[in-house]
Amino acid sequence: MKKFLIITLLTVLLMPLLVSCVSTPAAAPAPPAGTEKGTDKPVEYEGSGKNSSMLTAMNQAKMDAVRKAVIDMIGVANEQANQGKLDEVLYSTKNPNAYILADTYETTRKEKVGDDYLFECRVAVNLKAVESTLKAHGLYGEAVSTTQETAKAASDSKEQTESAASVIDEISSPGDVELSAEEKKFIGRYVSNMTYMVYFNEETAEDPFSMKAAIGMANEYLLSNAMETIDLAQVEKLKKDQIMVYEEETGESISMLQWIAQKLNADVYIEIDGITSGETVGSKYYGQANITLKAYEASTGRLLGSQPWNSPKTISTASEEAARINALQTSVYKAMPIVISQSKAFMAKALGNGIKYEVIIQNTSDSRLMSSFRRKLKRRVKDVETVNQSPEETKYYIYILGRIEDLIDEIYDVSETIPGLEGMDQLFLRGKSVTFDSGL
Repeated sequence: MKKFLIITLLTVLLMPLLVSCVSTPAAAPAPPAGTEKGTDKPVEYEGSGKNSSMLTAMNQAKMDAVRKAVIDMIGVANEQANQGKLDEVLYSTKNPNAYILADTYETTRKEKVGDDYLFECRVAVNLKAVESTLKAHGLYGEAVSTTQETAKAASDSKEQTESAASVIDEISSPGDVELSAEEKKFIGRYVSNMTYMVYFNEETAEDPFSMKAAIGMANEYLLSNAMETIDLAQVEKLKKDQIMVYEEETGESISMLQWIAQKLNADVYIEIDGITSGETVGSKYYGQANITLKAYEASTGRLLGSQPWNSPKTISTASEEAARINALQTSVYKAMPIVISQSKAFMAKALGNGIKYEVIIQNTSDSRLMSSFRRKLKRRVKDVETVNQSPEETKYYIYILGRIEDLIDEIYDVSETIPGLEGMDQLFLRGKSVTFDSGL
């Protein structure tokens, strides 16, 4: 009996060890939702919200963090192009906790601003839940621009942007003329604060509605990066109302787009050209776009930058047209930073010779006086070029490293030193063109 009890006791004690030796090893547990792939580290995002309701402000902060996760997953261009759909299926949820890891939530700021509550938070986003919602509505996976091809394109875009932007830090003097520190500072300030105008190539075969959507994305990029842009409606209105004035003023010697850019006081105008293609497979629609963005200096028309972009396929569950527009907008958003950096770099170099302004002086019957005026003014600016001269009017192109107000001051200073031109007076100013009466 004693021997039996010893054997039984040994069997009970050794059984777990025997089972563990012969059983299949357990699979490693899947990382919890909302963690970085291949790690157990939660992916945290910061968000903010403001509302008269404390609970609503807190929920807005949570969904702002979710929105940033969505941008990381599908890209800023796709997120912006699908704002309406995302608001409908994700951002307007009444249960934001379904898309975050609630135990990671941390309020980093909470205060009352007037009648509103301001919340800022840091929280890990439930990436699996977000991915599931995006996939269910055709906004993630497959042909959406989160493929390796797009990742490489985005990487190339970043490298080219950084390469072009670095040129601005190396502003060199043209020829043998050395730029002063103040002049270099002026150039850097000028290229950082240029005004842009975006329009499409009117000879393109692409649907104008799609091209206007592309312009909207380009302007969105400029505004989101604190760059000044001219609204499409202003361009359209001037184009419609002033075509006869354009023909009379220019004789069509410059493009209408350049003329409009000058009228609206843009420093750079960007022309979008391209073509889209699409296909329908089952209940899904796919689109691709091949585009080229070209940037020109408004005052001279010289090419500042050119960037082609071929998009990967984008997907839409709405229509083929929507897929095409998504592809077009995505391509524009990717190409914009490159062509902007090219423009800034080229302008930084070109401006060493001065900014080009048009100066018109009316009543110039005394050619000797005008010759004296030109010679004296040339000593105070970078260059003076006589475009045309007659007893009625003389037109100059004047290059100066300064604003047009600086040029006007120089003209007054010079005219006061020339007997007969002391009464020179400014009549009107438009963009980079200023008109005077000689006082003769």
